[in-house]
Amino acid sequence: MLLQFSVKNFRSFEKEEVLNLSAGKGSELLQSNTFELSHGQRLVRSAVIYGPNAGGKSNLIKAIYFLQQFILSSSTSFQEKQKIPLQPFRLSTKSQQEPSEFSIDFVCNNTRFTYHVALTEDQVIKEELYAYPKNYRQTWFTRKWDSSSQTYHWYHGPSFKGEHKAWEQMTRANALFLSTAVQFNSEQLKPIFLWFRDQLVILLKNNPAQETRFNPDLTFQFLNDPNTAPWIQKFMECADVGIEHFQLIEEEASPLKKTAVRTQHKMLDSDQKVFFDLFQDESDGTQRLFSQAGGWLKALQQGLVLFVDELDLHLHPKIVRYLIELFHSPKLNENNAQLIFTTHDSSLLDIDLFRRDQVWFVQKDEQQRSRLYSLLDFKPRKGEAIGKGYLQGRYGALPFIGKFRFS
Repeated sequence: MLLQFSVKNFRSFEKEEVLNLSAGKGSELLQSNTFELSHGQRLVRSAVIYGPNAGGKSNLIKAIYFLQQFILSSSTSFQEKQKIPLQPFRLSTKSQQEPSEFSIDFVCNNTRFTYHVALTEDQVIKEELYAYPKNYRQTWFTRKWDSSSQTYHWYHGPSFKGEHKAWEQMTRANALFLSTAVQFNSEQLKPIFLWFRDQLVILLKNNPAQETRFNPDLTFQFLNDPNTAPWIQKFMECADVGIEHFQLIEEEASPLKKTAVRTQHKMLDSDQKVFFDLFQDESDGTQRLFSQAGGWLKALQQGLVLFVDELDLHLHPKIVRYLIELFHSPKLNENNAQLIFTTHDSSLLDIDLFRRDQVWFVQKDEQQRSRLYSLLDFKPRKGEAIGKGYLQGRYGALPFIGKFRFS
């Protein structure tokens, strides 16, 4: 589960901006929309992010995606002195010379961790990992670049076990120590690496990489398993797409077999059934929902942290609301999966759907820097019509529509 993520000097974010998933003091929707992490601390099950086009919403998702991918690949995919594909804030000469920074607080194997990295396109400047067993901070390792001596200063805490010196020597300047130590069999760091690989799922727009995590094959696996097939059926039925049943048909297609999906509908004027080809006859929204159904159910089953850029893309607002409510259901979301998403759909700004601490905004300031802020910053009243307030410009993060004139 995720507690907090922050980014600084990356794409449109120049200053440090923080997304905090800790629940506030409000008592509304407490049992459905929040869960207890430890005594006295609760986290929200979801967060929604609003903002105008080009305001920076997608860049926030891209920031955590960059951190995830760099952790997973820096020790294996980068060669010596290869440039790190960073994109620092480009509208400031000073920012171009400073490192980009990422920090994440998360829970892995019932222990809270804080991981922080600062890096330029040439090298890692700082890397730190702290653990909080029983809320007591342990330093596992720190790595800091000393520009005067042109060397790294390392520290390994007594709670961090393994071949520290060997892993240090194996770590290139453009790679993370976390990634390298796992590559060379650090059993202690492996669960953290696997958390980023398996528990953190990020769906970017038009990104083929997401197809490995949310794809029709996963839905097919659920449908082929008699224990999980009813989940898919119920999932689609509750989304109200008018489909009574699904059939998977293996078709011979050179050079590989192809799985076709037939959907069953009821005739309007008789008891007869009619079958459609899902990927030819059904709507784009239905196809997308079916393709991702296995991924959604897997996220709930395994308690994943799911980031989605433009959740409402190709989906009706009613279906989007249904997906959100799955995460807000303590019965269906027993493992405390979390959903963080961007959207333009103001109809979701509903006090019956979200708490005030679940709503966030992104917009650019006069210097074209993206700023991330919470609805709580405005101290809205309990029960305030936040959807109406947003459209009236009370919270900012609305597009500026200029007048177009013909010459």
